[in-house]
Amino acid sequence: MAGIYTNLLGFIVLLSLLSLVVLIYYSKRGNNILEVLLSVTLFVSNVGYFFLSTARTVDTAFIANALAYLGGIFLPFIVMLKLADFSKSKIPDWFSFVMAFFNILLYITVMLSEKYTFYYADVVFDPGPPASLITTPGPFYYIRFIILGVEMALSIFFTVLTYIGKRKASFRTMIFFVGMMFLVFIVYLTEIIVDTRYELLPICYLACGLMLNYSSKRMALYDVTLSVQEKIDEVNNYAYIAFDRNYNFMGCNTMAYDFFPELEDATIDSRLEPDNYALKILLKWVHDTSMYADKDDVTKKYVKDDFVINDRNPEERKHLNCEMSLIHYGTNGRIEGYLVELVDDTDQQARIEQLSFKGERLQREATIAAKKLKSLQSSTILGMAAMIESRDNSTGGHINRTTACCALFVEHLRTLHDYNQSENYWDAVVNSSPLHDLGKIGVSDAILKKTSGLKPWEYDEMKTHAAKGAEIVKKVLVDVDDKEFVRVATNVAHYHHEKYDGSGYPDHLRGEQIPFEARIMALVDVFDALVSQRYYKEPMSYDDAFKIIHDERGSHFDPHLSKIFISLKPEIISLYESFNGTDYSRKSG
Repeated sequence: MAGIYTNLLGFIVLLSLLSLVVLIYYSKRGNNILEVLLSVTLFVSNVGYFFLSTARTVDTAFIANALAYLGGIFLPFIVMLKLADFSKSKIPDWFSFVMAFFNILLYITVMLSEKYTFYYADVVFDPGPPASLITTPGPFYYIRFIILGVEMALSIFFTVLTYIGKRKASFRTMIFFVGMMFLVFIVYLTEIIVDTRYELLPICYLACGLMLNYSSKRMALYDVTLSVQEKIDEVNNYAYIAFDRNYNFMGCNTMAYDFFPELEDATIDSRLEPDNYALKILLKWVHDTSMYADKDDVTKKYVKDDFVINDRNPEERKHLNCEMSLIHYGTNGRIEGYLVELVDDTDQQARIEQLSFKGERLQREATIAAKKLKSLQSSTILGMAAMIESRDNSTGGHINRTTACCALFVEHLRTLHDYNQSENYWDAVVNSSPLHDLGKIGVSDAILKKTSGLKPWEYDEMKTHAAKGAEIVKKVLVDVDDKEFVRVATNVAHYHHEKYDGSGYPDHLRGEQIPFEARIMALVDVFDALVSQRYYKEPMSYDDAFKIIHDERGSHFDPHLSKIFISLKPEIISLYESFNGTDYSRKSG
């Protein structure tokens, strides 16, 4: 039996190692360092239990016992920090340091238990098999339960705050981590009460590690900012170069190599010694600007216009717009470096140089600002739409078709005198249409990809995507200066499932209480759903779809808007037919 137990522990160690490797791999996609640290702790503890079972000397047994105790002491502490971080509950730094100090102190007493009686009053080595240590508790053994009680109480407190809505986090995920902590505690108490030679905690630690791997993929989804940033990085045409406070080169993105190829051979943590005249000018500007920069203003940007590279070759000449930010680190806000952003403004500069009026410079600055804003909005929209496509294999075509249909509809509305809206407003409606189903990123795959009819509770969860989408849009676009675009995009995501008679969701708005842009999106969204093929239905004919819209004027749809939409029947059909043979065909999903 002892041999089987030892072999089982060896198998558990191998599985724990595999679990750790998988989690480290997923950490490249955004897993918190605390999750990786927790997995390392569980693995080391299982290694300790394995070597303890095979120990042949007292010294080996004490070392193995110290390794095994790593999880018992530090798992509750790490889980407490994880729950505080996940729920965005602020723990004072001094308190974290105090708790860390006592946990480390406890662990040191365990490591020194062979020589001192702080943690164990008495220890007897039983060579087995399997080998074990028969211990009598010392004073620090009981102090450990006090610290454990504080950590568990705070973890429960953070979870309760999430449950009652005081913290914006996943209650299900919080319960998962609290459950992990309680599982370890209950198994540990069981081992104390039931005197057995065979440890149960290694199996418990392995289970916790595997559950941690299972949850890690979903944890990454909660970080919407990260998902959006990944997509923005793919489509971004900005170059970035970082320097430390001593002006040593710290790195750059690949776009920077297009502007300054010599950066590919540059050495990290060293001063750049460029032969390129333009790069010398850039470095001098960074140095001079940092001298008079406002060290206390973290958010301030320093801009340099008309930065030209390859100016001796007109065919390769590029005009760059440069912006420098201060990199702060630590609680005291100390400046650690400088981040330079470069945007290729060559095309815009060429147009501006053709102008010959006195307000040329003012016009140029305004155009650059507008271009950067549009680039930000476009990149954000592409990033968020990509998130939707990755979740629902029928959504990619839907997004492209509804965006094109919305653009056609809005272009006609612009020409009418029925609605007094600005050009910026109409642009905002079209540009925000890809975001209308963004909230589906918060709906589980089991429901989103279900091929049969939804049960009532599943449909209720599906309906939450409207409110979730509005929250995500507001957070992602919080720094966008065009507040009308933010408002329109939020309304489109939030209210495109409202019905004119008040029977829609999520807020049961009625008539003109529903934002105008959401009433536009409702028509486009429903029409596409009717005429498009999905994995659960065949496409409806155009005539039948327009008949449904006609019949539901005043109930589902704005009666005046639906009349205009129906009047565009030939143009809309022609638009949809143009998608035939492409990935966005209405008959291919």
